[in-house]
Amino acid sequence: MTDCKTLTYRIWIGGNYDDAVRTVREFCQEGACFAVQPADFVYTGGMESGVCVTLINYPRFPKEAAELEVFAGRLADLLKARLFQDSYSIEGPERTVWVTTRGQ
Repeated sequence: MTDCKTLTYRIWIGGNYDDAVRTVREFCQEGACFAVQPADFVYTGGMESGVCVTLINYPRFPKEAAELEVFAGRLADLLKARLFQDSYSIEGPERTVWVTTRGQ
């Protein structure tokens, strides 16, 4: 049995589910474990489909919290480019960040 500290990061981003799975699969070659789930974002005045990509601190490839946060950020940036999105959020154990390239 192998264990490590429990840490979870979730990337919330709009875009095509199949394209997200392909991107995550490519990124996983570095050694990681992700779950990709479809998500519908319902907001005032509209709705958009996307994904929630969950990264756990997988005991087979354990990482420290700071390293895992950077790892999640690298994947989120790649997903943003591949899914043609202007923004994403990363939900972590202590805080949630929103990254955007559009004017606020």
